[in-house]
Amino acid sequence: MGVSSTVQRAITVVLVSIAVVMVVGELLGQPFLLGYIATGSMEPTLGVGDGFVAMPPLLAGEIGAGDVITFEAQSIDGGGPTTHRVVERTAEGYITQGDANSFTDQDAGEPPVTDAQIYAVVLQLNGEVVALPSLGQAVLFVQNGFGSVVGLLGLGSGAQVGAATTGFGIVLITITLLYGFFTDDAKRPTNRSTRRSEVINGRLIVVGLVVILSLPVLTGMVLPSGTTTTNLLSADPSLADRQGRVPAGETAELSFSVTNEGVAPKVVIVEPVGDGIDIDNRQLTLGTGDREEVTMAVDVPVETGPFARSYAEYHYFHILPVPVIRLLAAVHPFLATVLIAVLPTTPIVALYVAVVGIRPITMRSTQR
Repeated sequence: MGVSSTVQRAITVVLVSIAVVMVVGELLGQPFLLGYIATGSMEPTLGVGDGFVAMPPLLAGEIGAGDVITFEAQSIDGGGPTTHRVVERTAEGYITQGDANSFTDQDAGEPPVTDAQIYAVVLQLNGEVVALPSLGQAVLFVQNGFGSVVGLLGLGSGAQVGAATTGFGIVLITITLLYGFFTDDAKRPTNRSTRRSEVINGRLIVVGLVVILSLPVLTGMVLPSGTTTTNLLSADPSLADRQGRVPAGETAELSFSVTNEGVAPKVVIVEPVGDGIDIDNRQLTLGTGDREEVTMAVDVPVETGPFARSYAEYHYFHILPVPVIRLLAAVHPFLATVLIAVLPTTPIVALYVAVVGIRPITMRSTQR
């Protein structure tokens, strides 16, 4: 294998890897290995459009002052993913601040950030954030293009974002293929013919078939799943009748809706995240378009002021008995997700194996 071929394969791996992590991150609703900055609040550490390496909190270890985190904000810019630096850790949560800001997020009305709100921890080496210049510019360019096309088709904003990010992955893979076409090291003498055989592992084909077939089912469960954080205010009982205000030192009962917006029946498991919250009905069976109210009991701090409580929803297609889904989810929520996604592929994969088998497939090509 020549040097140019090695470089080409390395670039292919990098581009396809970036495409995969961007798409997976979008499906999971959080940065997955890569993220980017959309505002100037972290300058000069991270400018607008700069990318960063996003580590899952479980891998990053204990979070402390100086770490940069991406979290689900409740009030910053109307709420949503925000990347700011932790300046202090308190009993109520983390105090955060953008490097370009002269005040903390909590001074501006954002409740202390809880562990349940944290999506990722930004990679730092020797105390310095590892920045990927202009990564976000490429993402935004593709998002705007694909978002406009999907908007013309009349799809919702969620579909626009998902299609845009998936489109970004497709563009990266297309670039890879074009690069391979124009840099093919078949720059050889044309006065002779050579025959080369390439063997594709049959098991790899079966695995690829399972992944491709299970992806739509997986997406239908992962997209509506996730953690929701409710922003509340502990207040004097005489003021607790206002929206968002709950009596200090008491237990408040609140409700939220769980909806099946898909086309197939689902089992939805709702779990409290962290302390200070209990949920009455944790297991729901919903038909197409069904909606059900869930009641949660919230322990309100004695001290008045903002606080947050979180709960998680896990959506599963109802193709297994409810006790089996519950048992799998008790081991790990995504164990049930993966098994249910793979299960419908079994008949097609079995048919492929019966007809084609899993023997290696030889690809022969002739170059002149």
